[in-house]
Parts: sequence; structure tokens; C-alpha cells
Amino acid sequence: MHYKTKQCLLIMAVLGIALLSMQLILQLRDFMTIRPQKAKVFCKTKPPFQVETIKEDMPIIYGVTSTYKRYLQLPKLTRLSQTLRHIPKFHWILIEDSYEKTETVTKLLQQSGLNYTHLNTKNNIPPTKFIKDYNTRRMGLNWIRENVPPTKDAIVYFIDDDNTYSLKLFHEIRATKRAAVWQVGLVAGLLSEGPVRCENGKVLEWKAYWWPDRHIPIDMAGFAVHVKLLFERPEAEFGDLPDMESDFLSSLCVTRDNIEANNCNDILVWHTQTKTPKVEE
Repeated sequence: MHYKTKQCLLIMAVLGIALLSMQLILQLRDFMTIRPQKAKVFCKTKPPFQVETIKEDMPIIYGVTSTYKRYLQLPKLTRLSQTLRHIPKFHWILIEDSYEKTETVTKLLQQSGLNYTHLNTKNNIPPTKFIKDYNTRRMGLNWIRENVPPTKDAIVYFIDDDNTYSLKLFHEIRATKRAAVWQVGLVAGLLSEGPVRCENGKVLEWKAYWWPDRHIPIDMAGFAVHVKLLFERPEAEFGDLPDMESDFLSSLCVTRDNIEANNCNDILVWHTQTKTPKVEE
């Protein structure tokens, strides 16, 4: 009887996993059907006003990073902060997934030599279906809208704490007029993902493994937007959606036709994964 009970429990667990997987597939299918249609309707509206940027010799870059506590947090943030120290006119917005600002991250920022803003909020409250850092990313956007003048010549770039960034990438970011895109290395089993053929600043060909027919098939590390777009489209936010990046760009009325592509040849940012260590506490 004990053996049969175990078999029954195993079968029930397998059926439960299969049911959840089917529900997720159906949700993704629905998104893949309706999201591009919604984006087209949304962008028929004109922004309430057009922002005129006060030009500077070099626009400032606001880097928005979500981070959470784990063994590799400090090593990854240390590596990233030492890359960012080489970037002129850069402001780091670091948001912790935490009820309180931690001593570890506070000390790292204080010793980093960077211009920074340290924020915190808890993710998954209320629970999200797809995006684990939903609240922290939205907090970063809100801080920019509340603290950066609409006329400031500034670029917003979302920086994950576990990616590897070439310094040359930040030269590409600074060339952004409204929204720009580039390739990201080592994504979803591909050597690179994003725009692979460009001409006269326009993308002619895209490469993506997952859902290549997305509004804009790009990874979070593969685009930047000028701050004026956040004010021209104040309703634009990240959604708890599987195509979060594409949906966000769509809410800013960025399309495949109008996104800027100045460099489709070089890979300047990579998804790099560090093996989680086994630690005895």
C-alpha cells in the first residue's frame, strides 16, 4: 500500500505540473496573439506635448539596476561598479529587492566612487506572473520622472547586475536620440540576439530565438531610451508580461521602423552566468 500511495502522489504531481505548463502555454499564446494589435492602437494617439531637449556636450546616462540578496550579489555588484567607474557623466540608480536597504549594498555604493541613488522596494507584492523584478524596475522609472527634468539631455539604460558590459557600449548609448537598439550576446542559446543587419540607422533584419514576431524582439540589455520619451508618454510603464521589454517600448510608441540602430556589427554586452557556489553555513 505504501508503494502504491507513493505512485499515486507522483502521478498527481506530474499531472499538476502538466496542467500548470498548459495554462502558461495558453497565456503565452494569448499574449502572442493580442499584444502587437494593442500596441498599434495605443500609438495612434499623439503625446500631450513634445519635449525639446537642452543639448549638452555629453548627455548623462542613468543606469537602472535591480538587485537582490544572494551569495553572488556582492561579487557581481563589485565587478559591475568597477566597470561603471570608467563611464563619465553617469548616475547609477540601484534598487534593492528588500524591505530595507542592506548594509552590504550601502557600503558598496559608499565606497564605489560613483554618483548614485540607492532605493529599495519588495518585489512580488502583490505576486507577479512573469516578471520577478517588476516593482524595482518601476521604482527606477518613477524616480527618473520625479527627479530628472524633462528637458535634460539624458539617456536611460537598464543594467542587470549579472551581465558583462564593454566600455564601448556606453558610447553607443550616448548617441541615442529617442530610442536605440543593439545586439546582446549569449541569449537564449544564441551567440547574439537583436538587430543583425542595418542600413542608414534602420534595422533591416532581426534575430531572436524566442518569439521572433514580438513587437521588437530584444533583450533588456539591448536598448536605451532618451528621458524625454518618459515624459512624452507618462503612462508608459513596465507590465507583468512575458514580452516586458517589447511591451515597454511599444508603450513609448517605439516601433521596428523608428528605432535607431547605429551599430549592428559589434556585440558589446553579454549575458554571463556565474555558477552559484555551494556554501556551508
